[in-house]
Amino acid sequence: MAIKLSFEQQINTSAKINDLAYYTNTLPEGGYNTSDLDDLVLIGPITQINRRPLLETSLTKLFPGQAITTSYLGKVFDFSGYPWEDSNDIPLDTQEFSVTVDDVLLPEFDSTGASNYTYSFSDKELTLTVGTDKDVVVRLLYTILIDDTNFTSPLFNILDDESFIMFKKNEKINSTGLKGYYTEVKFENNSAEKAELFAVSSEVSQSSK
Repeated sequence: MAIKLSFEQQINTSAKINDLAYYTNTLPEGGYNTSDLDDLVLIGPITQINRRPLLETSLTKLFPGQAITTSYLGKVFDFSGYPWEDSNDIPLDTQEFSVTVDDVLLPEFDSTGASNYTYSFSDKELTLTVGTDKDVVVRLLYTILIDDTNFTSPLFNILDDESFIMFKKNEKINSTGLKGYYTEVKFENNSAEKAELFAVSSEVSQSSK
């Protein structure tokens, strides 16, 4: 069995096959989203990463809105051709893309469980089951596949769309941490509030001469 996770942002370049994927759910505290280390849940090893390297500027398809007298209800959107099909990036399932209508995310299912759209990989077609005359945008997502053979979902702190995903390097390969003669670290803070960094430390282990 496997779990597929989808992301709007590019997947961290350090993530590799066989790295261990974890998740936790965060709570707002002091202007930040925080979590306790004890709440980390192991999902399993990463088996596949799709960074879509050939589609850096072509992740979206825009289907302009219709005249007010018409509707996209039952409208079929064709994903074939350039550039998705030409780069072998036709989405395999609905987990590999998102749909927005007039800049609002359209979930695959509504609150009653009825589908808002259906998708056929064999036909490379998306069909809307709701009516709208607004712009429809389909965006490809970056994905990772995780072996969940040994994963057991807890009763609480379950994996969902709001979970924070992280990964850990394989200790059998990276037994002394980062390896190499040169490394560069970049710290980023995406908060609009003031933040202070009090200390940064590192360790170096000689692994070759």
